[in-house]
Amino acid sequence: MPPYLHIDQKNTLSLSNPYDVNRGLPTRQMAQSIISTYQELKEKNKDSSFAEWYGVYPAVQPHYADYKPGSYMNGGVNTIVAGELTRAAFQNGYETYALDILQRIQLLMDKYKDSLPVSYTPEGVVDAGIPDNWGQAAIYSALIEGLAGVVEKDNRFGKVELSPRWLSAGKDSASVNIAYAISGASLQYWYNHQPSDKRISLKVNGNIQDGTARIMLPGNTDPVKVLVNGNKASMATDVVNSSKYIVIKGWSGQQTDITVYYK
Repeated sequence: MPPYLHIDQKNTLSLSNPYDVNRGLPTRQMAQSIISTYQELKEKNKDSSFAEWYGVYPAVQPHYADYKPGSYMNGGVNTIVAGELTRAAFQNGYETYALDILQRIQLLMDKYKDSLPVSYTPEGVVDAGIPDNWGQAAIYSALIEGLAGVVEKDNRFGKVELSPRWLSAGKDSASVNIAYAISGASLQYWYNHQPSDKRISLKVNGNIQDGTARIMLPGNTDPVKVLVNGNKASMATDVVNSSKYIVIKGWSGQQTDITVYYK
């Protein structure tokens, strides 16, 4: 590091932090610490920055590659971080925070007439330096792998993990259809929660050879039983922060019906 640059690397956040979380490098506890730090920054800087999605924070002084503090990646705000952070938050038990970020992204899209600039100054002025589609891709990834919860584990959806998180968004039903443009491989699912019956169902279509479903339960509830294609199936419980998921592994086929009953 050139001596004229002032940066405390041990206490600096960067785009690399949420990227690391989404690539499985830190432990769950470390990941949650990173996400909590961004939440703290949102509150700490609410009067001076419209969002906490900094490329680097604190900014490098007096500049980094001629980018002054608060511009481009040097303390600027960008939607690449927003997307990666949203995905990390969904997958580490911070669903409410993830939805908060997506809602703020929607406000930006409304402001810019369904476009989404990638880079901003902390004051909210659109900045230059990064292709907009980089940030847009990160947001799409957060929607697919985070909220819809479709995580590809191999290729062409042969091995897949499904963690539909619509419950955290207050949605009792949703349909998802994802396909590869070139190969045509696709996956569809239909999610339905019936609170009166205390039942959550997931119908999956696709060429699944090794499937894992992680079904999020309502707060303060416990599972009773799981059925896969009408047959009782084994399950495990995964508590992530304050969220509880029921995990059903090892199912396959062109069409699979999974039903979780809770109390």
